[in-house]
Amino acid sequence: MPPTDVPPGEFGPAEPPPAAVPEVRALLVRLRAAAPAARTADGAAQLLEAVAREMVAELGRYDRQTLSTWREVARWQGEAGDPGAAIHLLEQVILDMAQALGTGDPETLSARLDLAAEVGRAGDPAAALRRLHELLPALTAAVGEDDIRVLRARIDVAAHTVAVGDLAGGVQQLVQLVPRIQQVLGEDHLLLSEARLTLGRYVQRWGRTPGAPPGLGWVEAVAVVHRLTVWDFDTDREALACVSELERRTGLKGLADRIYSAPDHLTAEQVTALALGQPAGPPG
Repeated sequence: MPPTDVPPGEFGPAEPPPAAVPEVRALLVRLRAAAPAARTADGAAQLLEAVAREMVAELGRYDRQTLSTWREVARWQGEAGDPGAAIHLLEQVILDMAQALGTGDPETLSARLDLAAEVGRAGDPAAALRRLHELLPALTAAVGEDDIRVLRARIDVAAHTVAVGDLAGGVQQLVQLVPRIQQVLGEDHLLLSEARLTLGRYVQRWGRTPGAPPGLGWVEAVAVVHRLTVWDFDTDREALACVSELERRTGLKGLADRIYSAPDHLTAEQVTALALGQPAGPPG
């Protein structure tokens, strides 16, 4: 992304060039879609940067597709382990988006979400949390409270809440959020799985915290069982510790056999009901 204070000729025109041939635009969009197939995140970032620079030349610096592609470059830079570069790029992209699209455009707001994520990835969860709290009202007003971007942002808020030291607060946020995601997006959506896995990890940590409640609510139990069914662990020891914690919190034994003998087609709630003997429904 060309810095805003660099003369236009070095990185590409600051003003839109003559209307691009539709076939050229379509080709560049296809190239952008193919870049994530690169072997590494860094490779994807480099390929997308090449596409973005060509878009600047052919479509213009302030074209929506151009701006969206620079945003994708930043995302892959973060995935490649360089959040500093991603933050620097996103700050420039957001300025251009605000000028070309408006501060309330969903693309501009989504780029601000990306920036908050990269700030958190760079090791400043408190700053990321502040950015998310500032952003969520505008994002919700623009796209609706059930939009996937809002739901994902609320997961990030819970995660950063935990990262700044409020484990109980993050758990409670996710306990309220997971059923909403399930209702809006459905049982098979990847965001529901992500939210459950995040909650399941925190529930296990919360169970070892002095003063934590001894029992386990339904939403928390389903999240822990989901971790076990998708094998969200690096080692067998971690999985065994998760089973032990689940047995301690529920007062039941032999849960591993019940969980892993469940048919593959069952949902996480159904497996939990089978293993714990509770109805597959809302928390009691």
